[in-house]
Amino acid sequence: MEKEFDIILGKIYLLYYKAKISLGEAHLIQTPKDYLEKFEIVMPFKCDLDILDYLVGRRTSTYSTLSNKCWILFVLEITKILSYRESFGIGKLYNKILNRNIDTDIRLECFRPILQLIDNKCQNGIVNKLTFLRDKHYAHTDAEVEQLTSQLFPTYNEAWDMTFVIEQFLRDIYGQKDSDVDLEINRHFDGYLREFRRTYEYFKTIQDPIEKMILRNHFDHEKIQAYFESQE
Repeated sequence: MEKEFDIILGKIYLLYYKAKISLGEAHLIQTPKDYLEKFEIVMPFKCDLDILDYLVGRRTSTYSTLSNKCWILFVLEITKILSYRESFGIGKLYNKILNRNIDTDIRLECFRPILQLIDNKCQNGIVNKLTFLRDKHYAHTDAEVEQLTSQLFPTYNEAWDMTFVIEQFLRDIYGQKDSDVDLEINRHFDGYLREFRRTYEYFKTIQDPIEKMILRNHFDHEKIQAYFESQE
């Protein structure tokens, strides 16, 4: 029975890790400056973060599309574990241990903070928002999903605050088994940073007068002129 517990816990970890990567991708691609500053990541090339943020998040449609897809993947994966009914839901695992359907020495106290998230039925609760988005994703067309997402999109800070609770749970439960757990994701994003550099350099030398005008209208003269004249 302990083996069954290990299998379920391992699946919960993998689902969470995949969800966290998707959340990180969605956030980084939509608002690079906000993500980099939040997690104190230094860009591997010299750039103006305000301009980079605008170019990636507002002037490159492929990034916007990718960010939305990553967000949906995050919703689909994370709601699998924030549940009492899903096969690998943390709530379901808790009930199995509580009812002694799984033999394990894990102390149940570590479940309490995450169960509070799941049990919060407030409409503005993060789990309730994510579950609603998931259900509407399955039931509606893409256009309707996009509209619903814009109406109910939790902030990235809300999403990250929730992940911190999940990660504390994982650290606590793996700690009881004298095991470490890898939760670092930023190493997976080096490719995005390289692509951001290409985007940054591309717009710097772009010949399209409309694009140049848009940039000049969005930023003050000194900032945008320094960008166009920079050599790196």
